[in-house]
Amino acid sequence: MPALPDQIHNHLASEFRAAASRMAETEDIAGKLYYFSVFYGEAGRQLNMHWDADLALLFIVVQAACAQITNRVKLPTSAGFPPDGVSEEFLRAIDEASDELAAAFEGTAIDIPRLYAALARTAELTYITTGNGAYLYQKGMVKL
Repeated sequence: MPALPDQIHNHLASEFRAAASRMAETEDIAGKLYYFSVFYGEAGRQLNMHWDADLALLFIVVQAACAQITNRVKLPTSAGFPPDGVSEEFLRAIDEASDELAAAFEGTAIDIPRLYAALARTAELTYITTGNGAYLYQKGMVKL
């Protein structure tokens, strides 16, 4: 797949690093999700300028993550989640995933293995917020 045009790549690298930095500075899940949404928001906007399947994958995974995590926060369960729906450990893990997503764009081209690993981790963190994912987390099968 051809590389992103430099202007788009540089814009995404800058926006993604800013979002990851803001997430790290934010303590509450609502604020973290607000900045995490930059990853799919910017990817979607740039897809209007240049089609790229990796950006589409980023868009879909992070958008689904934001929606599912928001649902968990609104409807916490007794399955190992505190009243606000997520733990401090989860907050740190989502910060780390955002940092990896940003880092994947910081070179001259997208670091595809790093991007895919960060997307897989994002999917894993998202899955933990589902009923079955919470069960597997309690059993120790899925780790934060």
